[in-house]
Amino acid sequence: MFRGRYEHTIDAKGRLSVPSRIRETLNERYDSRLVVTTYDNCLIAYPFPEWQKLEEKVAALPEFQKDTKAFLRFFYSSATDCSIDKLGRILIPQTLRDYAKLENDVILVGAFRHIEIWSKPLWEKAEQASQDDIVNTLERLGL
Repeated sequence: MFRGRYEHTIDAKGRLSVPSRIRETLNERYDSRLVVTTYDNCLIAYPFPEWQKLEEKVAALPEFQKDTKAFLRFFYSSATDCSIDKLGRILIPQTLRDYAKLENDVILVGAFRHIEIWSKPLWEKAEQASQDDIVNTLERLGL
């Protein structure tokens, strides 16, 4: 599973170096294929087998229901295969970089079964905003 926070930079061509710890987890449990999509002001990178599990769940949803259609349009329309190259990088398409405002400083966040890719300024805002929510959630869950 993925955990930890890593600071990296994305180059002008959209190449992002995947931290060695994340690559190790991918090699041990999955392969070098990632599916990257948009969500909540960041990008989410799923190892391909985890993406397939998500697709199985989505296949069971009522396809013509309004909220399902909205989900499919937003989440799936931006999904892109991004394999890790020989140098340990992924190429993030411009449309995804624009959505997540990835310009230079990037934060990669291990989030259990997937990896979140944030612009550093948006991550800092989200982290600050969620501090109270985290405490409340932990209390509610009895942790």
